[in-house]
Amino acid sequence: MSQTVLVLEDDGDISELISLHLKVMGFDVLKGSSLQEGFEILNSCSVDAIVLDRGLEDGDGVELCQQLRRQQNGLPILILTAMDTETDMVEGFESGADDYLAKPFSVIEFQARIRALLRRMTHRQWTEDTPEVATVESVNASPSMIFKHLEICQETHRVTLDGTSIDLTPTEFSLLCCLAKRPDRVFSKDELLSRVWNTDYDGYRHTVCCAVNRLRSKLESRPNVPKYIHTVWGVGYKFRESAPMK
Repeated sequence: MSQTVLVLEDDGDISELISLHLKVMGFDVLKGSSLQEGFEILNSCSVDAIVLDRGLEDGDGVELCQQLRRQQNGLPILILTAMDTETDMVEGFESGADDYLAKPFSVIEFQARIRALLRRMTHRQWTEDTPEVATVESVNASPSMIFKHLEICQETHRVTLDGTSIDLTPTEFSLLCCLAKRPDRVFSKDELLSRVWNTDYDGYRHTVCCAVNRLRSKLESRPNVPKYIHTVWGVGYKFRESAPMK
């Protein structure tokens, strides 16, 4: 079954261009030019991802991101916009976007980023919808990563902290798994861009910083004194379950 991408873009020419590239990739496309249209489409149609402009007819696209995340909706969102300052990118990621691409954009990079977003969501849906079958491989694979207070189940795409379920977007989950699979191993921002976002463009290092901040806000009771995702200054990030501070 084809996956459907919602394109919210108020420039007709750019909307057609994006839609053309998505259709070439095999996706079905729904289009809108405003926040209102976006919410109406999401309420009436099944959508697998969103390509979102910030400067829509009736407001900033980050408003849609924020509302979806407040609803704990993990739908993958790529912001594609001419607003390309560092502050703009930080605002986009902090609103809950999974990725941020500035105009003018490379078609090849756009396609790669869309594929990466949909791969993460497809894996999440597959693991949630596929009944568990006991096989030698699955028994030996140990699909869960269990720490003292945190459990990460890759098969069901679920994270629990002290028994409480934590809602993560596909990108946040991929980032957490990447770090947690190798506790104490330091990953540079470039490595994380390559492994999680499938890009090696260093202009998007802020992508990693913002995603780490979002992940900390969900996992950490004191994000400024992290217990799980630690910064190694001048190098990158690592995962370690630290003892709680007294």
